[in-house]
Amino acid sequence: MYSYQSLKRNLFVAFCLPLAIACKQNPETFAIHSPISPSGADAVTFTLRRIDGNVSEVKLFEFVANVNSAGDLSATTPETEIQTWNSPSFPLTFTRASGYGSNKLVTYRFQVKGNDKTYNHTVTFATRPYPVANQAIPVYVVGNQDNVLNLVFIPDTSMNSRMNLFYSSVGSQIDSTFHQEDWVRRFRGSYNFFINPVTAIARDFDSGLSHVLPSNSSNLSFAQGKVILHFQDIRDQAGSGYFSAEYYVRGTMLHESGHSLYRLADEYDASSASHWEEAEFPNNWDNKSDAEAAAPGYNKTASDVQKMGTPDWYRICNNLCPMRSSGVPLNNYDQPCKTRILHTLLQTASN
Repeated sequence: MYSYQSLKRNLFVAFCLPLAIACKQNPETFAIHSPISPSGADAVTFTLRRIDGNVSEVKLFEFVANVNSAGDLSATTPETEIQTWNSPSFPLTFTRASGYGSNKLVTYRFQVKGNDKTYNHTVTFATRPYPVANQAIPVYVVGNQDNVLNLVFIPDTSMNSRMNLFYSSVGSQIDSTFHQEDWVRRFRGSYNFFINPVTAIARDFDSGLSHVLPSNSSNLSFAQGKVILHFQDIRDQAGSGYFSAEYYVRGTMLHESGHSLYRLADEYDASSASHWEEAEFPNNWDNKSDAEAAAPGYNKTASDVQKMGTPDWYRICNNLCPMRSSGVPLNNYDQPCKTRILHTLLQTASN
C-alpha cells in the first residue's frame, strides 16, 4: 500500500513531469476579463491568450444572474453563446459594449477545442457595487472555495483616492503575475481572486508596527491569502494571515503569497528572514546533510545546497527563486518550491 507521501511523489512524476513534456502538444490557454471588477455600466472585454498547442475552435458563452443583499441568486438569462472563432489567431478578444447592470453575477465560459480535446475556462465575477455588505467581492472565481486557494486583494488607505488604479492593478496581478509564473499558471483552475470592499493600512516592516486589518476581517477567514495593495514605498511584511505589496510589484507578490498560500519559508539570509522546515516537502532545511540527501529528488546535486543565515539553514533553490528574490521582476519558482506548491494544491483539492 502506498503511503500518502509516496502517493504524492507518484502524482508528481505521473502528472507534473508529463505536463512539461507530452502535454505541450495540447492547447494551453488563459482567460481574463477587463475591467476585472466592472461597474454595472462598464463595457467588458473578454480575452483568451494561447500559451502553447494548436487550437481549432473557440466558443464564448455567458450566463448572468441577479444577486441580492443576502447573496442569493436568481437567473436572468440562460447560458448564451455570444461568439465563435474557427481556426483562431491569438489573442482572441470580445467586447460586450453594454454594461451588465447593477447587482449582477456574471459567469463566462471559453470552450476550447484542439488536438482532439475540448476543455473549458469558466470564470465568475460580480459587477460593482456588490450588494452583499462587508463581503469579499468575487472578481475571478473558478472553483469551490473549499477546494481551491483563495486570495483577497485589499485596498490600502493610500488607494482611497486611486481606486481605479487599485482595480486595474488587481487585474494586472492576476494576469501578469499568477497567469505568468511558469508553474502557478499550470494550475489556473486552482485559484480564486476577490476584492475587499473595506480598506486596511499596510505598515512598514521597519516601523515595528503590524498592519491595521480591515474592519470586516472576520469575513475573510475563508481566504488563505490576504494582500494589502498600497501606493507608498515601504518594506513589506506578512503577519496575522495578511501581507502587503506595492500595487505594481510581481516578485514581491509571489514571495509574500508564497508564505501565505503554501507555507514556503524565506530563502535569503537577512536577519529579518523567517526560516523553518516543513514536515513535508520543505524548501528550507536545518541540517546540511538532510538538504544534500533531498537534492536528487529535485533534480539537484549536493553542490546546489546553499547555506542561509545564522544559525545555519540550507536551501536548494536557485538564486532567482521568488522565495529568495522579490521586488518588481517576476522569476519562476525553483523545484523544491514547485513541489511544495503542488503538495498544497493537492491537499486543498482533497478537502
